[in-house]
Amino acid sequence: MPVSQIDFPEIKLGVTFDCPCGRTHRVPTRRILFGDSLNELLSSIPDDEIPSGDILIVSGPKTRLIAGEGVAEHFHKRGRRTVVLEVERADLATVSKVERAASACSLAVAVGGGNAIDACKYSAHRLGIPFISIPTTISHDGVASPVASISLGSKRTSLMTAPPILVAITEPLIKHSPKRLIASGCADILAKSTSLRDWLLGHIVKDEHICRATFGLVASALLEIRRFIEDGGGDFILLSSAAVRCGLAMTLIGSSRPCSGAEHLFSHYIDGVGEGIGLHGEQVGMGAVLMAMRYEEFDILPPRGVELTGAEIRNYLAKAGAPTSINDIQVSKETAIRALLECKEIRPERYTILHHAPLTHRGAANLLRKAGMLSDE
Repeated sequence: MPVSQIDFPEIKLGVTFDCPCGRTHRVPTRRILFGDSLNELLSSIPDDEIPSGDILIVSGPKTRLIAGEGVAEHFHKRGRRTVVLEVERADLATVSKVERAASACSLAVAVGGGNAIDACKYSAHRLGIPFISIPTTISHDGVASPVASISLGSKRTSLMTAPPILVAITEPLIKHSPKRLIASGCADILAKSTSLRDWLLGHIVKDEHICRATFGLVASALLEIRRFIEDGGGDFILLSSAAVRCGLAMTLIGSSRPCSGAEHLFSHYIDGVGEGIGLHGEQVGMGAVLMAMRYEEFDILPPRGVELTGAEIRNYLAKAGAPTSINDIQVSKETAIRALLECKEIRPERYTILHHAPLTHRGAANLLRKAGMLSDE
């Protein structure tokens, strides 16, 4: 497969433009590259797009061997000095470690999964240097986003950063990554069905600003992930494009609002409690089932393009191989109920269906049963 660039009719990459929504959007990400050879992808990047100076490469223990060292070798052959740093977490201690290593560098390159990308993007942002994202899996929508998920003590916090100047996606790396991670990525993007509904609800009830171009970008990601799952999960350019669309949407708006609603608050609450073994995408996927069913209880019609019912989201999760019961991720019934009751306090300013229609303890338990989340009952 030759190197191809993923383009999006809705927006232009690498430009600043005035939008009909009334705001000026800036897209620092210049190119999204896709192909079957990492070396060919990197070779297609002109020298003038790579800042002069040393290059920091941030990778995980496994992904360093899979791809990180290969990236370092590529830049060595181009006459560039590299510093390779291995990280296992995305927390403040790791960020400090990355910053020290990158202090004399002009570019940071993240090669790996969520932790490597998040630690790299946040460190690069703090240092004011650009970064390139080279994902080795797509377990969530962060591969091209300006949002870094960083652990602060026992809690994980989403922090705004600068997005990558370039994203290079190698199909064999994504294809051969653990199936659980791919299923998690599918679940995270499926959850845009309810995050978009929450954004529109905030616009209607609270007169929150909304951008139709951004809304359409995320809605098209939802369509792509449905096609990816329906076709058996073989067309990885669909998965990659869907994840990138979500990241670009967050760049346009300058926040995670288009891609994060009550389903994410549900997941954040579980993270804060520290219970279970669920991945981010797995938790928000189940959260999306619950929120979609809560919308159905109030007969609020979904906007065109995101009209998935809770049952349909659940079926897509199952077909993608993602868990559909809280028992599958070892979260107790009581924790799930508390999450439904209390998670809206995590971000009270972000209006969602749980702010619009708060649940009682009995209502939360009934919603979990209705969603088929309690496999032991």
